[in-house]
This record gives sequence, structure tokens and C-alpha cells, in this order.
Amino acid sequence: MAIRIASILGMTLLAAAWPAAQAATPLDTRHPRETVTVDFLLEACSVVGETAHGMIPHFDCESWLYGLLDTQAARPAGARTVCAPADLAPWQAYEKLWTAPLADARRGEPAAVWVLEQLQSAWPCR
Repeated sequence: MAIRIASILGMTLLAAAWPAAQAATPLDTRHPRETVTVDFLLEACSVVGETAHGMIPHFDCESWLYGLLDTQAARPAGARTVCAPADLAPWQAYEKLWTAPLADARRGEPAAVWVLEQLQSAWPCR
């Protein structure tokens, strides 16, 4: 009986500790900084899927785009390059990106520059 209780108690403790042992945070992985290129952005964000692995683990397209738009909105009015509507949803911005022309030479460039150029053509600051 004592062995059975110890076995159940041990299994309970093991089950409680297991998720913590499997946790992966940016501090756990220590990946080097990567550049979000135009090619990576268009590939990673074209289809919703698993992003736990790859060039940039756990990359979140919507959060990345919100960060880019929020940075523009936080700049003084004269310094903004994009004046997107405050209620712009990521899918609306991505719609503009998927239909935008893209030269092959630009695929390796940082995506932020290209994205801002495309969004500026849709929502310029006047």
C-alpha cells in the first residue's frame, strides 16, 4: 500500500513538473537576431501555420505588422511615411502587400522598408 501511494504521489509530481520542464521562451532558446526579409515575410505570412521552428522561431505576422504601424502612428505627423487608418486590420494591410509588384532584387531586403513603401502608396500622408 505504501509503495502504491508513493507511486501515485510520484506520478502526480512528475505530471505537475513536466510542462515547466518543456517550456521554451526566448531566453531558453537564445537564437541570434535575424532580419525579416521581404521573402521571409511573404512566405511566413501567406499561409497561417506553425511558426515554432524556422529562420525566426515563433514569428507572428500580425504582431510584426502592428508594431510597424504603431511605430508610424507614434511618430510626429510631419515625420510619418504612412498615415493608415487607426482601425486598419492586419488582413487589410496584407491585402495591399499581396497585390503589390515585387522585383526579385528586393526579396532579400529588410521587409519593413518595402512594406512601408507599399502602405505609403495606399495611405500616404498629406
